Amino acid sequence: MQTQTLDTESLRVSKTATPIRRVDRPRIFLAGKLTALESPGGSEVQMQSLVSSLRALRVEAQLWRPWQDPLAECHCLHLFGSLPEHQTLIQAARRQGVAVVLSTDAWLGPANGRHASWPMRLVSGLRQATRAVCPWMPCWRRRLYHSVDVLIPNSHAEAKQLTRGFGVPNERVHIAPKGAASRFSDADPQPFIDVVGVRNFVLCAGRIEPRKNQLALLRAMQGTGTPVVLLGDVAPGCEAYFEACRQAGGKDAIFVPRLSHNDPLLASAYCASACLALCSWYETPGLAALEAAMSGTPLVLPEGGCADEYFGSLAHYVRPNDIGGIRRAVCAAVEQGRSPLLAEHVRHYLTWETAAHITCEAYEKALSQPVVPAQEPAEGKAVAAAA
Repeated sequence: MQTQTLDTESLRVSKTATPIRRVDRPRIFLAGKLTALESPGGSEVQMQSLVSSLRALRVEAQLWRPWQDPLAECHCLHLFGSLPEHQTLIQAARRQGVAVVLSTDAWLGPANGRHASWPMRLVSGLRQATRAVCPWMPCWRRRLYHSVDVLIPNSHAEAKQLTRGFGVPNERVHIAPKGAASRFSDADPQPFIDVVGVRNFVLCAGRIEPRKNQLALLRAMQGTGTPVVLLGDVAPGCEAYFEACRQAGGKDAIFVPRLSHNDPLLASAYCASACLALCSWYETPGLAALEAAMSGTPLVLPEGGCADEYFGSLAHYVRPNDIGGIRRAVCAAVEQGRSPLLAEHVRHYLTWETAAHITCEAYEKALSQPVVPAQEPAEGKAVAAAA
């Protein structure tokens, strides 16, 4: 079966589309998990980047500060992440007559792969199988997805999970890709080389935790003599996993604490690396891949998920549990060198400017609908929508 890819032609057309028609001067509030801004992750970077790009399109957008900005002052609330607490915010928006869209970021991958206990893996597998067969079954995610005007997944694969697993009607799904900032396209590699003290290294950016699967990467690279730089903090509760990574990496592994997304050293790290390797159990895809690709850095990414929708044949793909395959793919990527075609592809189609244009279309769709209290659809309708 041929993999479905993002429609790059539609991305090109979207750049000339009228952002929003229903409201002459719409005001958009964007909000995620309020405590997450203390240590921003991918969703928070996406949210902040979209705010800047939306403002460039003359859309009045801002991060929502509930303690200061009355919800009734906006036309549309844009929430980020599939979080149970969002249900309270959605109900508040409904009472104020405010439209709501949700960037789901909801790839339902395995429970930390084989590093999770077998009961966790069994429960995770049964849950996914049950949702595929019975999308009408009640759960907090289903209630969340059916309570908003428009859902904004980042890929066709994620959209399929929403329609098949939760019975969301196709017309309420609007795919918008993630993006990367142009500042990652041309950075000076020397500052980060000075920090780590090596060149021609493999970079793995992300929190150190079983889902990111750094241990498999380190085991795969044993004996190659190629340095591996792990850029990120240890996830809470994953200290034992970090120790296993440290032992597996030995003298060829270099651990660098997390860098702020605005730190010039982050762009320098991508440009200095010989390859970015994300061997995670699943990615949506990671922003690190898009940012590294801006400079043509070769990519090694996990099979499945949606990375191939973004990069197609311009990246190498591996199974997270295939140590030999990871080794071969990383060595091939390092040998390949930087890819001008990859850099051109990302700079043209996968910028935050493009993402903002397409997100505006989702706002337009939400604002064109009457705002009414969301109701759980009948089971029969849900099953028909999922078919």
